[in-house]
Amino acid sequence: MASALSKKEMRRSPLAEWLVSTVHFARARWKTVLAAVAAVCLLGAAGMAYWWYQERVESEAARALAQASAVSRGGQAGTPGNPDEGMKQYREVVQQYRGTRSAEEALITLGNLQFDAGKTDEALGSYEEYLRTYSRGRFRMVAGLGKAYTQEGKGDLQGAAQTLSDVLDQDKDNPLAGELYMSLARAYEGLKKPDEAMRVYGQVVERYGQTQWSQHALQRMSAIKK
Repeated sequence: MASALSKKEMRRSPLAEWLVSTVHFARARWKTVLAAVAAVCLLGAAGMAYWWYQERVESEAARALAQASAVSRGGQAGTPGNPDEGMKQYREVVQQYRGTRSAEEALITLGNLQFDAGKTDEALGSYEEYLRTYSRGRFRMVAGLGKAYTQEGKGDLQGAAQTLSDVLDQDKDNPLAGELYMSLARAYEGLKKPDEAMRVYGQVVERYGQTQWSQHALQRMSAIKK
């Protein structure tokens, strides 16, 4: 069994020397050490308080979103919904709970409801607001597609093509990208740009083989060639 370290050996031990130096440092600067410990504790407490506040806000926003959905669709089976009141409440969620996941969902839902109701100018504004506010949001593709459909409905095919191109440039691998490629190609057809339409349809066939998108793209390519 190894014998206990002598005092001389302990003094030569790097670990012992470090411990002694640390103790001497703490004794000499105990006020500074105490202040540092207090600061760390305060930062930790502030972080916990912020997390608790965010969780509370998210919970409130989720309840408000559920209420807006119930009003829009009808609270119970057989109870008719009130889309206009629902849109009003979705807008309130967006304004009161900015930055929350529920506010993000409320904004894209609001745009879709406005689009379905034929309120094209309001829908266009909501989709544009979403794309500005949530540049990397969960529903960016939906917003881009909705904006492009709205622009197309207003006769702005060039604007629709630009919107679709901008969104695809940032997120080509999204599951909805195929729909945006098809819409972009149709916009080019409407703009009498067959070469551009063929190029995009070719991308659809290459990226989404054995899908309905690919089959439709092949049909359109055949029609353009004729």
